[in-house]
Amino acid sequence: MPERFFGREIKVVAGGEPKAPVSFTLDGRVYEVAAVLEYWPDSGFGAGETSRTWRTRHHRSYYRVKTAGGEVYEIYHDRGTSLKHPEFRKWYLTRRLEP
Repeated sequence: MPERFFGREIKVVAGGEPKAPVSFTLDGRVYEVAAVLEYWPDSGFGAGETSRTWRTRHHRSYYRVKTAGGEVYEIYHDRGTSLKHPEFRKWYLTRRLEP
């Protein structure tokens, strides 16, 4: 199956130490995470960002996960820019990859 881009918000259940995704919901279907294949932090700037200050930097944690059904997805947790505003911390599904 070819790569498929999503780029949309999802609901994630995280657990363990350190916390990592254990399941996510997409279109009403729950996907159990069988394995976290890869993890990487990203605290860069958005594409085309001309003002490179701490306010324009993003703070994301990316995960490449394999579901119990064998599908591989790339998701990330946008940690927001302020610990005082947890409502800005959201999870996004980036894409489904070929297994």
